[in-house]
Amino acid sequence: VFSVSGQLTITEISYNPPESGTDSLEYIELYNETEEEIDLTNYVISDNGDHTIAGGTIAANGYAILAINPGAIMTVLGVEAIEIADIALSNGGESISISNPNGLLLDEVAFDDNPPWPTFEDGTDGSGATIELCDLESDNSDGSNWRAATNDLGVMVDGKAFLGTPAAENTVNCEIIVEVSSNIFTPADITINVGETVTWVNTGGFHNVNGTTDTYPDNPESFGNGAASGDLWTYEFTFTIPGVYDYQCDPHVGFGMVGTVTVEEEQEPEIPLYDIGLVNTINEDGFPDSSGVLCRVEGIVHGANLNPAGLQFALIDETEDAMGVFNGTNLGYVHTEGDKIRVTGRVSHFNGLLQMVEISALEVISAGNNLIGPEIVTELNESTESRLISIQGLVMADPSDWEGDGGDFNVRFVNSGNDTLTVRIDRDTELSTWEEGPDPTAAWNITGIGGQFDQNAPLFDGYQMFPRYITDFDLFTSTKDELEAKINLYPNPATNVINIMSDTQLEGYTLYNRMGKIMSKGVFKAMLDVRELPSGIYIIVLTKGEKQKVVRFVK
Repeated sequence: VFSVSGQLTITEISYNPPESGTDSLEYIELYNETEEEIDLTNYVISDNGDHTIAGGTIAANGYAILAINPGAIMTVLGVEAIEIADIALSNGGESISISNPNGLLLDEVAFDDNPPWPTFEDGTDGSGATIELCDLESDNSDGSNWRAATNDLGVMVDGKAFLGTPAAENTVNCEIIVEVSSNIFTPADITINVGETVTWVNTGGFHNVNGTTDTYPDNPESFGNGAASGDLWTYEFTFTIPGVYDYQCDPHVGFGMVGTVTVEEEQEPEIPLYDIGLVNTINEDGFPDSSGVLCRVEGIVHGANLNPAGLQFALIDETEDAMGVFNGTNLGYVHTEGDKIRVTGRVSHFNGLLQMVEISALEVISAGNNLIGPEIVTELNESTESRLISIQGLVMADPSDWEGDGGDFNVRFVNSGNDTLTVRIDRDTELSTWEEGPDPTAAWNITGIGGQFDQNAPLFDGYQMFPRYITDFDLFTSTKDELEAKINLYPNPATNVINIMSDTQLEGYTLYNRMGKIMSKGVFKAMLDVRELPSGIYIIVLTKGEKQKVVRFVK
């Protein structure tokens, strides 16, 4: 797995240090690719078993090493290490991985002690050197991207120099060198990826490199440095076509001075598909546990697109786990609430709002799906983020908050517990041009998408609610018990009158318009005159004693 998470990468392994009868200097090095410190408590290292890390941190863009014997690492190598108890790395190679506390696989490397991995002959596997990833951007599951360490720490272990860069930037590079000398190419057979460059270095003798299609017609293309020379020459060639290339030294082909270059298509890492609930958790400071993780997630589109030039909406899956989606461009996707989509991107946040960003792919799986929610809640907090929620009985704290001029604005509402909540009206919804707004003297049930805007860590403040449509404001009439009655309104839509049929004797009525204004009220009437009412949606609250029934009709 090529560090598909984009969070932690395995960059160095000391699996067979040069010490007799003990493995006290074994370690695994991790690199933190994110801009935030990561607490490794309860992260899990796995080889032939799982080993939970008891504690320790790794700095932003920094390195840390995990070791079975941190004391020995400090005594011999002078470097602090984080303990991983009971782990023993196989000298013959094995698979090792790192996962976060939620079980999210962050990186996995199956190393070996045979080519293309560095070998004993290269200076590792008991010879003194660790193995290091030669380029942080390279595929760390490919052994050809690892080298035997060359940095001498100035420490002798059982008579051998210990070479490595524990908890520091690796010093090896990915240059591929073939030594030309004594009638042999060393190494004679190599395997590389498309786009990599091989350098042949003549260290002595009368030699050349001949991989032309005239000599080897099956080669995908020609390469070579011409006639043989006794100079200490260097020749480079970048291979851009996959296949097997044969070549020779012309003067010494009869002595077996031949070689091969096998060029493979570099495989794109498979990006994992994760449940939203696996990647939307946060740490003790409110930052995403999976910050920087590259993955795919699936869910149903909820909410308006608050970034018409690109993408900005909520994604909620069938288990009601949710997260935001944000991208600068729309990738050709026409936003439609109710679409089930699969997106590929990285886990991040914006002022505390957890999101998928850097979206590289968006696939519509199905359309017209039922929305998930709204869930009735009483407050806004971390659990409401990016979910479709409804809060009942909200009263506007200050009517002057409502602007309705087509721009963005916040409106403060007070809930039944006298807490002030922020309702965010976004310019990209029809609500922004609702000039009169909801009646500030009425109470409202408001539905919308939970959000957050908190610029100061820890990120546990600034929770908001984003209504999508005018119809997300629903008049809150009462908390009285519902009247058990069968009501029939006709005609509906109405023109001049609305008739009310009930199987229960009713006592009173109140007629409201959509904004919560009382249009008429009084003793119950089986027929109401509505000819003077403007077109729109109306609410009738029918009462009997302390119970009520709420019905709606269209004029």
